[in-house]
Amino acid sequence: MQIEDYAWMVRDLGERPSSLHLTDEHLYAGGWDGRLTCWHVDGEQRWTVQLPDRIQEMAHRDGAIFLTSGLFVMRVNSADGSVDWQVMTEGSADSIIFDSGNDHILVTSSVYDIEYGDFMESACWRIESTSGEILNVQRFSERPWHLSLQDGKFRLGLGRPRGGLLLVSENGEMEWNELGDESPVTCGVDGRSSQMYGHANGSISRWNGTTANLITTREHPVETIACTSDGLLLGLENGIVEALTEAGEESWSRQLEGPIIDAVVGMTISGSTTAWLQYRLAMGGGLAVCNALDGSEIAEFKFNCSPTAIATSEQFSAVATENGDIFLIEVELFQRRLSVAVDGEKSGEETEAESEGAGDLITVGEKRREMMAKLRRLRGE
Repeated sequence: MQIEDYAWMVRDLGERPSSLHLTDEHLYAGGWDGRLTCWHVDGEQRWTVQLPDRIQEMAHRDGAIFLTSGLFVMRVNSADGSVDWQVMTEGSADSIIFDSGNDHILVTSSVYDIEYGDFMESACWRIESTSGEILNVQRFSERPWHLSLQDGKFRLGLGRPRGGLLLVSENGEMEWNELGDESPVTCGVDGRSSQMYGHANGSISRWNGTTANLITTREHPVETIACTSDGLLLGLENGIVEALTEAGEESWSRQLEGPIIDAVVGMTISGSTTAWLQYRLAMGGGLAVCNALDGSEIAEFKFNCSPTAIATSEQFSAVATENGDIFLIEVELFQRRLSVAVDGEKSGEETEAESEGAGDLITVGEKRREMMAKLRRLRGE
């Protein structure tokens, strides 16, 4: 299967994409060399701007894109790409979230020592979102591998040596807490009423706001973690993806052909949420789309180069590869193309496929017109 045949549009960032962000109407793509481009989901490029360095993470709020770019935290006007303010951190600015209760930006940064091959110091920054004023900075030894918000506090899942969970209040007071396992945190996700953390030894911890407990332990380190409607989706170091119930029992698993890049939950297809699994190969990479409830395969795409980023919403999924290509997949078109592909194996000339509400008969001529419209979108016409 070629992903171009299922894409709503295909665009080229012009450099290796490092981060993607979707809103209801726009796709934002950030690159390893600092290029940030905005497209409307109808295919029109709205603007592009060159920023200082690799774009790590993005958050959208009230007409602005807040992002980390190399050393810097930046606020970019989402209407035209102009930079409202930028703040220099220490080392590399990593994660970023918006504290809507206080109109603050919360950011983590880390300093990496090339000689020792490890992180030396990290910091959390509280910044006023409109002016860019630094309100306070707190430093500590461990690199945070997950950033979230708890009652206006930083909630940081820490790596080695200490591990555990660090809470940092608005005035900078720090409180360290044990998690369900002493092993360093590698990833985390916010659930409906609690937070889940993956550990380097394969354990999964749950934090309920005051205490933590161990949910389960897998055989390999946890690389990625995401929430599904009835549990968790894990990406393990050995290339296995596992779906767990809330109690930690395995629902299904899948061995990918290579190391996991990311595993996220996406759009609903045929009444079920989907899991989007990116992985590397010796030459290139792949993307598997599965039913998140039972693991059954919906589609699998191979690439000549490795995937680098993914973003999902209820209507769209965006996938980037290291040659600069960005594929935007729209839920209704994707379902229609999947239906046509399945029915096309049974019939050559006429295929029944779901339309927007009726399940109309798509003739060869209609399919040709749809293909021409798709080509115009792909070319940006």
